[in-house]
Amino acid sequence: MPIDYVCKKCKKVYSKTEYTQSGLCTTCGTFLLVTFHKDITEEVSFTQKGSPIYEQGHKEKMALFRAAESLRKRVGQIKEYEVVSEKESESQKPYVFENWLWRFEYEEALQFEKHLLKQYKGKLLEEALPGKVISNEYGQCYEISTSCCAKFKKVTYVESKHVLISDLKVISGIGPVNEQILKKQGYTTVEDLTRHSRWKKQAYAYMKLIDTKETCQVQKWLWHRLPKSHPLLHYLAGFCEDNNFVIVDIETLGLSERPIILLGIAKPVEDHICTTQFLLRDIHDEPSAIYALLSQLNPNLSLITYGGKNFDIPYIKQRLAYYGIDEYIDNINFDILHFTRRALKSKLADCRLDTVEKYLGIKRNVNIPGALVPHFYDTYLRTKNVGPLVPIVEHNRQDLLTLGTLFSKLYEEWTI
Repeated sequence: MPIDYVCKKCKKVYSKTEYTQSGLCTTCGTFLLVTFHKDITEEVSFTQKGSPIYEQGHKEKMALFRAAESLRKRVGQIKEYEVVSEKESESQKPYVFENWLWRFEYEEALQFEKHLLKQYKGKLLEEALPGKVISNEYGQCYEISTSCCAKFKKVTYVESKHVLISDLKVISGIGPVNEQILKKQGYTTVEDLTRHSRWKKQAYAYMKLIDTKETCQVQKWLWHRLPKSHPLLHYLAGFCEDNNFVIVDIETLGLSERPIILLGIAKPVEDHICTTQFLLRDIHDEPSAIYALLSQLNPNLSLITYGGKNFDIPYIKQRLAYYGIDEYIDNINFDILHFTRRALKSKLADCRLDTVEKYLGIKRNVNIPGALVPHFYDTYLRTKNVGPLVPIVEHNRQDLLTLGTLFSKLYEEWTI
């Protein structure tokens, strides 16, 4: 059965050799789809048409063809974003979509793109985005480093310990009613429960983890007993050293199985937050950029992400597997999207980061909707004009800075 390797987006056809080398379209970076021709009347060389062996092969080919067609149809139906008008939002709230933007935002972004193409016509990447090309065993990518004055605050270990042992419900078998009874009996903390005949074994185990600052183990313990949005999991950050946090955010060409085009990290250092971003000059830079990010993440660092448990980190792992890079991410992860939903859901229309920024009083000088990042990068690949890269990099950098501010501000929202 004849097979073509076709780009879903630009319909360009590639050879089997080109497909084997990268599996990606060199024009737009989209994954190539294996397309089987519908002509299945070719005779099988080792048998005659009409024989049992031929009929079996015919059925297998038909089944494979139907599976490929079904997969192509599902991929084609994936919506990267939804454009919503104010009139449409009256009957359906826009935040029910996975990714959405207002129509006026969409139109403004397209006008902004035209302006950037004109402003940066003929300019080099180094002129538009000062940085340097870095190399590692997986190739090269472009590194951009900046530093911004910002205060990153977290609770102390003493404050964290006080909160984490004051909630008796962290012990299996103790609910709200039992907790009230025990506190009336004088057991006000988990440490007090080490003297209780029934609960002392669990209490001892929990207190040992607290006293030895076993952050990962305490997090797993709390996950078994509490929702992942519970304030106690946020207070657990007090167990980590001040310089052991790193904020992670990525920009991709889609919601799944497409290249990561920018990986950003930010490290709080005293009264500054230092950001480092690894940008793809073309799709072939992706493995190098991913490895460059991983080289910054030692096992002792605690990650801060926004939806990173379900998107950023799994996405990076997926791309590692795609390239066969034998690296792993198993750092403790403070996903503050969970905390934001719990703390601010009654105060915000939705929990998009730009909505949260308005609540925090943060204003962006240059910004594009996150849903349009793939569109801007596609324009860069198509035109070789570096202008559309500028707002992508700035968007990612501001996301990193916002997450640092939000992580600190959330402590003011809790009522423990």
